[in-house]
Amino acid sequence: MTGTPQKTILSTADIARLFNVTETTVKRWADEGMLKCQKTPGGHRKFEIRSIVEFAEKNNFEPAGVLDIPADDGTAQRIQLAILNRDFPELVSAFVSKALTLDGTDLFLLLSYLYQHRLQLWEMFDEIVCPGMVEVGERWVRGETSVCHEHRASYATLTALAKLQAQILIKPGTGHSAVLACVGDELHEIGLRCASCVLESEGWNVTYLGARIPAVAVTTAINDLKPTMVGLSITKAPYEDHVEESVHTIAAAAHEAHALVFLGGRSAASLGLCDGEVDHILTSCHELLHAVDHLNVKPVHAKEQ
Repeated sequence: MTGTPQKTILSTADIARLFNVTETTVKRWADEGMLKCQKTPGGHRKFEIRSIVEFAEKNNFEPAGVLDIPADDGTAQRIQLAILNRDFPELVSAFVSKALTLDGTDLFLLLSYLYQHRLQLWEMFDEIVCPGMVEVGERWVRGETSVCHEHRASYATLTALAKLQAQILIKPGTGHSAVLACVGDELHEIGLRCASCVLESEGWNVTYLGARIPAVAVTTAINDLKPTMVGLSITKAPYEDHVEESVHTIAAAAHEAHALVFLGGRSAASLGLCDGEVDHILTSCHELLHAVDHLNVKPVHAKEQ
């Protein structure tokens, strides 16, 4: 996939192959305004991913095929078959391979390709990205890769997710907002970035603070922004008292501001928290999506009216 960023902009032939229709049908969709497109100076129609996903959602169309991956990508055929069969272990393998390459563009193009084929964001993150990063870490533990490879894969994944975030289809604004942060010295923010993508796709306004954020900075953001929800990520074992103290401080400030508190990350459940101190402890983006879909709280601006 290296060197082929044009595949984030699709042709009439690509769309026809994706939905198993003729190119004439695709041109008619475009000419009738059903499917947004841009025309090149030569008159060729070009389609952005956002427009394709929006069109498919609006018309309840499911892809009948898969787009071509450039022939120089040795994993092309197995990726295509894995998408059609929802073979997530195979897609995890492809993700790990791309994450460990020297060219981070490969990883973004893979995620973009998966999104083109209407994998749900939570599916991509829960079934591919997170298991893929676990595998990268386990390879380092087994001595098969170095810490350099692990850090490079993490950086490539964060970069790819940030680029993907610019392409995702955003639902109409809900009026809800979130402040997201990694507590204390926490450096692992891939799960937090995935949560940010999911919330933004659902129409939330997200303030992403990122990794290694002191509790005082989070509480300042809470007091300034009055968010609907505060999301904290904790993946390291909370063996230091200040991690729990930070969560206590942030949770108190959040509830004082009438915000919900969500905890995520593999160590979130092991914190010594009091009943009612947090509202949800989540283990996946699917759980996050379910939680925000069933919120029983109005946006702050609605409360103030």
